[in-house]
Amino acid sequence: MPMIEGGFGLTATDAGRRITVQTESALTIFENISVVQTDQYARALGLYGDVVLGSDLKGRFGSFNTPKHVLSNRKNGCTWNPKGGVRLNIDEFPTCAEEYDGEQCLDTFLGTCFERLFGPGHTVRDMTPALEDLLAQMMVKVYQGIGNSFFDLYHYANHPLITQANNEGFYRVGVPEWEDYVDQMLSVECGGVITQLDALAAKNEPYYNLDIPESDLNITTGAYTGDVIALFEMLKAEASSDLQTMIDTGMSINGAPRFPIILVTKDIFKAYKDWITAKAGTNELAYRYTLETADGTTRLMRNVLLYDNMPVVRWDAPARFDAITGAQSHRAGIFSPGVFGILHDVADLRQWEGMGLILEQSQMLKDKGKIYMTTGFRWGAGIANTDFGVMASNILHP
Repeated sequence: MPMIEGGFGLTATDAGRRITVQTESALTIFENISVVQTDQYARALGLYGDVVLGSDLKGRFGSFNTPKHVLSNRKNGCTWNPKGGVRLNIDEFPTCAEEYDGEQCLDTFLGTCFERLFGPGHTVRDMTPALEDLLAQMMVKVYQGIGNSFFDLYHYANHPLITQANNEGFYRVGVPEWEDYVDQMLSVECGGVITQLDALAAKNEPYYNLDIPESDLNITTGAYTGDVIALFEMLKAEASSDLQTMIDTGMSINGAPRFPIILVTKDIFKAYKDWITAKAGTNELAYRYTLETADGTTRLMRNVLLYDNMPVVRWDAPARFDAITGAQSHRAGIFSPGVFGILHDVADLRQWEGMGLILEQSQMLKDKGKIYMTTGFRWGAGIANTDFGVMASNILHP
């Protein structure tokens, strides 16, 4: 199979000319586009854990509990006094099949400066090396669109606010885009990871039922006006004992120390950034201690700060959701690395020699070189262990 730059392949079939994406390129939906480019720092810090689906198409997270109070005084004779025990908790999450169907007329290129790269006369729509290269570039943009769509789906699929925005009409995008969004987000059975977090809050579950008071918000501007340090300390105090231990001591992942991650919406992130800026101008040592609990030099990623040695990451998913639905999301949470599971079967795509996205140029005269595109995968979202997260929120809407 001839290869085009970027992991693309070109083959000729009876039905037409086919361009495909190898499995390695297909994985960019999950590894380089949908999460990394949109929430790249949270991913780099280990917040998301990938789980490749098995043949039963279900996603499972297993976790061991930590035995408590297992010691006792030494006994005389042959007294045996077993205490505690390690239990394996298995949480199972459903997965859903997705597909993408698209089509592209070559009129996009005709009548532009690109037309001179193609053949003369009726051969202008034939698959030439120049057209192959343009299509390869177009496929990258298609994958970015699929990745962005999956990012929205993974976080907010079946969120009740989408239904409410649809019924009451307070969404902020045009009708055609909204209809596509509703079809994408509500036509599956799976729930996004933030949908699941809000379901826990709605059921008044411990660790997720914390409130950001409306008095701490400027409803007009969307700014957070409360005490951001008090908010962070409340999250720490309300976390489970296991998460509090991880906050204090961290954990080791592949030999490297990791601490829980503080996720905050952009308004709270800005409030903390403003607090640090004000503090840094008066006391450099206090500033360094607040960031790292130590005096030293800090090199931070963009949109990532530190508090009590924990990364404070701007949470981008709610901002994307608000821009589309018209909601106003205020969230702050502390989560263990790996607690958000991404379930997918992309690594197991074996159709057509392991190809992902398929583009086929029709040779039917009436189609005039039209290109059809399709791909599919199965996905799911899950919270690996609810004891390793804590969240406060206030979600407003018109």
